[in-house]
Amino acid sequence: MPLHRPSQSPARAGKRSLFALTRAIARAVACAGALGCAARAHGAGLQDVHVGMGLPKPPYIMESGEAGLDYDIAKQALAAGGYKLVGQLLPQTRALAMLRGGQLDGMLSTNEGIGGQDYFTDTYIVYQNVATTLSSRHLDIRRIEDLANYSVAAFQSASMLLGERFRLVASKHQGYREYASQITQDKLLFMGRIDVVVGDHLIFRYFSGKLEAQIDGTQAVTQHRIFPESPRKAVFREARVRDGFNAGLKIIRANGTYDAIVKQYLGSAP
Repeated sequence: MPLHRPSQSPARAGKRSLFALTRAIARAVACAGALGCAARAHGAGLQDVHVGMGLPKPPYIMESGEAGLDYDIAKQALAAGGYKLVGQLLPQTRALAMLRGGQLDGMLSTNEGIGGQDYFTDTYIVYQNVATTLSSRHLDIRRIEDLANYSVAAFQSASMLLGERFRLVASKHQGYREYASQITQDKLLFMGRIDVVVGDHLIFRYFSGKLEAQIDGTQAVTQHRIFPESPRKAVFREARVRDGFNAGLKIIRANGTYDAIVKQYLGSAP
């Protein structure tokens, strides 16, 4: 004989309906939250971070100020950490003054050599600085201290970024100059105005092909590898932005974005 199921009371049925409605609302809220997270992950609602980038130094920062090996890595690291990079092309010395005056949130491509109490990120890119000379000059440069014997054109803030030995040479050297625009270094070397250019080998190579027709940028050069690799960091006024950058950097290294950017500009991943 089939069991008899008593009919539910109106009160009990009402409780069940209220419970079902509550669960439906909870699911809807959770779904909305997930969609919000997904939107933020794709760039919606990211907080702007205004950053000084130096002047163009291809292939790291292109002339547009919106592309380059350095720029793209920093942009993607910030985005993965919840921030949007808003870059400004500025001489490094001006960018540093603006950072310390509260007019910028951060700077790219620097290190602790600039001093200050701001927050430095993990290393996100590595430059290789060299001393470049015209091969026809046959200059003997085997160590940093040998630069004291020659006139030198370096990139802006080199004396703060290239270590204590270089800082000491630069501070006592009357023939030492720094230039905000790095194409100027190439011009001076190929025109015979200075003996040595100090800067990244890729930047020098790029600008050698951008000189005026009357300057022979095809002359053979010798690159003296007297400097160690130069790890570069970003620096921010707020620790939370630094932390977001570092977290984002780990994400783009793990998911292949970092290597894809390097391959785009250099042809191979490290």
